[in-house]
Amino acid sequence: MKRRRCVAVVAAAVAAVSLLGSAPAPASTAEVAARPTAAQVVPADVRQAREYYPDVDYITCEINKERTVQGLSPLLVSDRASEVGRGHARDMAGMKRLTSVGSDGRGLRDRLNDAGIYSNLVQEFMFSGYNHDGHFADMATDPTPENGFYKALMSRDVVAWGVGYDRLYWDVNLLGYHRKLGARAAACSRTAG
Repeated sequence: MKRRRCVAVVAAAVAAVSLLGSAPAPASTAEVAARPTAAQVVPADVRQAREYYPDVDYITCEINKERTVQGLSPLLVSDRASEVGRGHARDMAGMKRLTSVGSDGRGLRDRLNDAGIYSNLVQEFMFSGYNHDGHFADMATDPTPENGFYKALMSRDVVAWGVGYDRLYWDVNLLGYHRKLGARAAACSRTAG
């Protein structure tokens, strides 16, 4: 799968900065068969994107392998930040473009504050085109110099992340430490897949 587009936006970057404040499904399979339309002819990659949802724990565990090699503590998962990311990914998919500002005019810091997520560091990365856990994990752990996402993930200041996905649009929120930051360890039981 080719990487189609990537945009990285740093919403707030240092601890010194003060903390600031779909279409309905058919009723039955029989109805679908009885009413074939052009809308039902969906390209395979779009069908796969609709059916796919990333395994955030698996991807986090793959990133944590690299963080361990770098002498860093494991990256935690913020389920609340993932909810915020899912909402923004859905919004971007609806707008059909990568953008840090949502259709409601709010940026990342506003979305996180509204969800009660506080962090001394916030970074947002947006991607379009990945629909496979292994491909995304491979990109995230690629240490090539031009990979700013890898550099951010390997920062000591980043302690947790939230991952949102909708129809090939990804919104990834990286978070620094805050005493009220709710995050959990990733469940690392899945093997490569």
